[in-house]
Amino acid sequence: MAAGIIVCRASRAPSGRVVLHDEVNDDELGTIVSDDLTPQKARVLLMLALTRTKDKKQLQEIFFTY
Repeated sequence: MAAGIIVCRASRAPSGRVVLHDEVNDDELGTIVSDDLTPQKARVLLMLALTRTKDKKQLQEIFFTY
């Protein structure tokens, strides 16, 4: 993340969902959350989204939309 690499947090649990929480400040961590996507789907969406933007807020909106 220090090198400018975008990191997406995802859960491999069958019913796990990664959402924004007050306890984990994603702005401080520099991560985005996958919402209800599996890690595999989150990776594909992140690769596609990075062709459009590298802004973390816009990327997070893409994850919430799709």
